[in-house]
Amino acid sequence: MKKEVVSFLVAFAAWAYGLDRQLFYPKDIVQRLRISSGGERFCSDQGEFLIDTSITYTCAPEYQHSPAIAFDGVNYFVVWADERNGNSDIYGARVTVEGVVLDPAGIPISTAPERQRSPAVAFDGTNYFVVWEDMRNAPDTADIYGARVTPAGILLDTSGIPIAVARNWQFNPAIAFDGLNYLVVWNDGRNGSYYVTDIYGARVTPAGEVLDSAGIVIAVAEDNQRDPAIAFDGTNFLIVWGDGRNNVQYYDIYGARVTPAGEVLDSGGIRISNAERDEFKPAVVFDGMNYFVVWSDCRNGSYYDIYGCRVSPSGEVLEPSGIAISRAPNDQFSPAVAFDGNNIFVMWEDGRSNNDYPDIYGCRVTRKGIVLDTWGIAVSIAPERQESPAITFGGMNCLVVWSDKRSGVFEYDIFGTMVTKEGLIVNPTGIPMATAAHPQATPVVGFDGVNYLVIWADERKGNSDIYGARVTPQGVVLDPEGFSISAAVEDQRDPAVAFDGENYLVVWTDYRNGLYNSDIYGARVAPQGVVLDTSPITISAASSGQALPAIAYDGRNYLVAWDDYRGGLNLDIYGARVTPQGAVLDTSGIAISTVSTMQYCPAVAFDGANYLVVWFEHFRGRYEYAIYGARVTPLGVPLDSLGISTPTSYQGWPAVAFDGENYLVVWVENNQGRMNISGAQVSPDGRVFGEGLVIGQDGRQSSPALAHGNGSQIFLVYQGWAGTVCGKTYNTCRIWGKFDPLIGIKEAMSMRHFSMTNATIIRNVLDIPVSSGEPGASRALFDITGRKVMELFSGANDISRVGTGVYFVVNRERETGIKKVVITR
Repeated sequence: MKKEVVSFLVAFAAWAYGLDRQLFYPKDIVQRLRISSGGERFCSDQGEFLIDTSITYTCAPEYQHSPAIAFDGVNYFVVWADERNGNSDIYGARVTVEGVVLDPAGIPISTAPERQRSPAVAFDGTNYFVVWEDMRNAPDTADIYGARVTPAGILLDTSGIPIAVARNWQFNPAIAFDGLNYLVVWNDGRNGSYYVTDIYGARVTPAGEVLDSAGIVIAVAEDNQRDPAIAFDGTNFLIVWGDGRNNVQYYDIYGARVTPAGEVLDSGGIRISNAERDEFKPAVVFDGMNYFVVWSDCRNGSYYDIYGCRVSPSGEVLEPSGIAISRAPNDQFSPAVAFDGNNIFVMWEDGRSNNDYPDIYGCRVTRKGIVLDTWGIAVSIAPERQESPAITFGGMNCLVVWSDKRSGVFEYDIFGTMVTKEGLIVNPTGIPMATAAHPQATPVVGFDGVNYLVIWADERKGNSDIYGARVTPQGVVLDPEGFSISAAVEDQRDPAVAFDGENYLVVWTDYRNGLYNSDIYGARVAPQGVVLDTSPITISAASSGQALPAIAYDGRNYLVAWDDYRGGLNLDIYGARVTPQGAVLDTSGIAISTVSTMQYCPAVAFDGANYLVVWFEHFRGRYEYAIYGARVTPLGVPLDSLGISTPTSYQGWPAVAFDGENYLVVWVENNQGRMNISGAQVSPDGRVFGEGLVIGQDGRQSSPALAHGNGSQIFLVYQGWAGTVCGKTYNTCRIWGKFDPLIGIKEAMSMRHFSMTNATIIRNVLDIPVSSGEPGASRALFDITGRKVMELFSGANDISRVGTGVYFVVNRERETGIKKVVITR
């Protein structure tokens, strides 16, 4: 299989969620799970706990891009768009004037549903104000939101402040402070679309109050106005932008002054540059005498250069023909500008060495417009791409930050450096700004009768390897740092595991034979955590590629199932039996499902008579994804085909286990960008029942795996977001676990230990009767997904801020005593 196909499947896990939720209440909500000296353990109110608690800092996973920067007189604050959680979020970090990153894991500023991107930031003397474009209200449009952050890095507006929520798109915000209020400006599509926008703005107080909720009209000329930038001169603001009014094909640079009262002084705009061909993406700073505007300029031919000019506070353009700042070979893009008290610093991404791999260059310009560094200063010439610089002055030096791809072909990080007033680079190799704990992903779990073995893909050494850790039935992690199972060249991903009564067999997708042709490999692991096959077992190396294996044991042999590309463009489900000694019985594979639609990501379990193999595929005859399955005999004969999930939305990445009576099948569901884990039960004769929600933690959950323990115990592990847990800051996806997950509603009718005398339908105040001998906060209010809403105390509880709907009052000291209430207005 080509690696791009596997990348698509992995990307699917970032949005594969959805289903009409059913009521549920997890029975272990009142359990008190222990922290043992054998390994740290964390439980939420629903019983979830972290498996691997090690911390290794490196550059954050996925893309970090579009940085912006401000200075508070003591430290810098760098903000950026961050994709470590799947969708793009807004993160930030404080950096000292010596270049020390104070928040190496980053500060989450907005992790709302859908995407947040293109941040900008300013400081008002007390707090920072960060603004960004935000798609939480609709996935096909964007609004402008903001939030205040203290110099100590504390987020004051956790839900964000809506600044512009007009129709269509609002995006590309910029911000400045006038000593009294902020002025936020942006591209606005309310009169057109994403492709034909105007420039609007709004004033916001330091307390976060939006003074111009309908927006200030700054530029509504013909065609398109976009990419605004803003500065303040002590009296008025100057907003500059790219403007298409004179030529549909090319942009010019225009500007307008706006007073602190929100009055636009130049309603028709100031024409700053209309040279031949294209000029766009301006930046602006005030140097104490004049504004200095810079932009990308194509007047000299097919490549872009950096030009600039001075604009007086009265709006006069002092260099109508522009100042050539950089005319190096190839393209120069995305300029940024700052004033250091003596000169103006201009930074840009520069393609002079290789247009496909730009670097960061800069130069100094005097307040009279004289370019001091005519060939430019090489700020960062690291491998791969450096893009989108931002710069600000910090009293002694300027701090430049940019998006940097040096750490990998598929990831951007945020790097920076200090630049002195003389143009000297203080940190030639760059300062990594955006760091987070190394991710672990795609967990699976097995049980040997004594302990569980949790397996996952681990990137602590760079490439993805296979690691494991043993966990006791009491939740004690015996190998808190994990141990290596496979660390061959290239990536090993997507592990699966089963136990045969003597040893485990771990299987995975393996790229050791080439980046574009994955195979299925395996290794046996003893219950003591010893890897028995240091040279792994080749289970399938058929043509075209195989990936995403699953495994179960039937008492005589294992059945390994996987995605298989041998049939052409559509993925099929194949399998093979493997003996406990590691011999592969079906070297050509068993065809389990070869229907015409794409089938992905199998999982398999055994009920004592037959296997159940499950997978997800395009719902037959529709575009949704749904969960399907087939029973397979121990001789490798498929018996049937089962539809397991209701195909009302996207479902994927199933897992399955048999509890002694029925199978439990769980999967990831997507609903408007939020991922949780749902499930259903399947009887040994193929009946499907009890579909509903299983895990509803905050953040995103993915990659579930199940194992059957002693008796009817089921252990669920999955990948989920971990912010700060038990005092440790992770800020990345980690491996979680939960025992005996339930599906559907469990509403206890026995009220022997707890009763409520108030009505079932309530508003504003919820009265809880006083019961002797119980602690003050022995009860809590849960919503229909099982998520705790608030603690409840004996007496009157103010619920005026709780939304309307169905809730459960739970006696947390006893398993009995659950009361359903309906909150209304």
